[in-house]
Amino acid sequence: MGRFLLSVSFILLFSVISKGETGVYKAYVYFIPVGEITFDIKKDSAVVKGETYKSLRWLYNYTFRFEASKEGYFLYEKENKKEKVYRDEQIKKKKPWLPLIVKYIMEGKSVKDDKSFPYKVERSKDRVIIYPLKSKRVKRIVMLVKNGSRLPEKIEIEGKIDITLEKIR
Repeated sequence: MGRFLLSVSFILLFSVISKGETGVYKAYVYFIPVGEITFDIKKDSAVVKGETYKSLRWLYNYTFRFEASKEGYFLYEKENKKEKVYRDEQIKKKKPWLPLIVKYIMEGKSVKDDKSFPYKVERSKDRVIIYPLKSKRVKRIVMLVKNGSRLPEKIEIEGKIDITLEKIR
């Protein structure tokens, strides 16, 4: 009986660890709600998907899929009718906020130095501020974090265009 309970416990623990966390965020450009972004974070990988609201697609149609794993970063984006694919270094130049946020969420509080893409992290009680040191597009990323969840409640990306992500579920 003890082995059975131990094996059931192990299976449940493994399924919780491999499942990860998912968060859906409402995306604002300045103060205008423009779409939704979903973060799906697992132990060793992450997928972030986003798209503009259907009601705005006549004006601007944008979708993307970002993947992070041990093999590196991958970004597919479709802007209006143009499709583009980016890899590691290209992503750090085009959308530096994506790998920085995902890296922080995946690694938790112990962000490691990245010599190819340097950044500085400041932490307070419920805020994490990330300063990309070589980015021309992003000045800083402010994340409001709460205990018990790896996913921030709110993310503010300050740069050429200010983007705010508010967790809705």
